[in-house]
Amino acid sequence: METRGLRLTVGLALIATVSAGCTSSQGFNRAAMIEALHADSSTEQDGQSIANQGSRFPPPFRLGVFFVDHNIPPGQSIRKVEWLSQDRSQLLHDLAPLQDEQILTDTFVLMDTTLRGEDIREIRRAGARYGADLVLIIDGAAAIDRYNNRYAWLYPTLIGAYLAPGTESNALVMTTGALWSVRSERPISIQTVEGTSKLVGSAVMVEDNAALQEARKRAIEAISKRIIDQLRLLAVARPRAKPNSQ
Repeated sequence: METRGLRLTVGLALIATVSAGCTSSQGFNRAAMIEALHADSSTEQDGQSIANQGSRFPPPFRLGVFFVDHNIPPGQSIRKVEWLSQDRSQLLHDLAPLQDEQILTDTFVLMDTTLRGEDIREIRRAGARYGADLVLIIDGAAAIDRYNNRYAWLYPTLIGAYLAPGTESNALVMTTGALWSVRSERPISIQTVEGTSKLVGSAVMVEDNAALQEARKRAIEAISKRIIDQLRLLAVARPRAKPNSQ
């Protein structure tokens, strides 16, 4: 009898919790995310400017990648991105075709825990110590927009709380990729991309972390494509091999 009463109490508490959720979408505060990442589209260079730098950075390159552990104060509408080993592996995998194109000789992750994302000079120096020609600095900010939809009216029943698709979790991960030469005080290119995802289901089954994981994956895919384009442009000015004299 006591067990049955406990289950009823837990069920009522669950119903109250899911019913009290946001009833409409709040959207994303992109302005706060841009400010946190210091993202500015004006820093993105055109193809001609990047290609002109190729003569100063002849390929093939050795590329070091640094993932920033960006702390965001609590209480804001955005949150930090927790970069996982699978994110690092995904980026390295996406950039791997450039080795076949003889644009990259190697790509590796800088795992120096003493480095901070805002200290560009130290990141470049660390890259140089490990033999990198270029460093790619990956930073990110995330946000969740969780709310109830028109099916949430079924939540006052315990079965509805588990089965009704009344909750939506939208995730946004904004990512910047700054490409630097280890020998230059100015960035070669700074790119900003977004990864989004959406999960719909019952309140007790929809997990924000799962939505964030998918959005993070898509952001990595998007930034990889941008960086591949930048590195190919850098390789445009590579010196051509002279034909052997007969």
